[in-house]
Amino acid sequence: MFEIPDNLAPETYPMAWLVGTWRGYGMLGYPGIDDAAIICDLEIHNDGGPYLTVTSTWTLANENPDDIDKELPGSVGVSQLTENRRWQVASGYLRQSPEKEGDVEAMIATPDGRVALYIGTVKAPRMTLISDAMVRSATGAEVNASSLQVGLVESDLLFAYDMAAFGEEMQSYAAGRLSRVREDM
Repeated sequence: MFEIPDNLAPETYPMAWLVGTWRGYGMLGYPGIDDAAIICDLEIHNDGGPYLTVTSTWTLANENPDDIDKELPGSVGVSQLTENRRWQVASGYLRQSPEKEGDVEAMIATPDGRVALYIGTVKAPRMTLISDAMVRSATGAEVNASSLQVGLVESDLLFAYDMAAFGEEMQSYAAGRLSRVREDM
């Protein structure tokens, strides 16, 4: 049974199931980008304010999870992957809309010159975010739209990230499965 930590701001209760440190792996691929395994680290915390802080890091893995001997059919532990180089970092804030419970907003920045504003819904254990505004610097990555689906399945956090970028239509970019490393309580 899930319990809401005592130190969370009430405005963050609908997102409390996301709070903690997560680690896992996924796959990415997109036209013009070779398919690759990624190691995913995600930290979602609350400092008492009416929002959650989000930091996500994707690191390319040296191995492809499909090529690793698996102890259990269908499972690969992130500990079996070794890190190659940093692929992406994103940080920002996630908050419930002050106008309607269950509506969420996220403001996420990346070091490749982009800032995105997302709107969406959260109903534990699932959240959907769709870009509402994408801003980039003169040399920023040409990402025009994106969406993120997140769900808690058997205590793991599954994600699917789609984007429309570099002249391509909206399509799958990355997906993965993360396990909770620790709860932020």
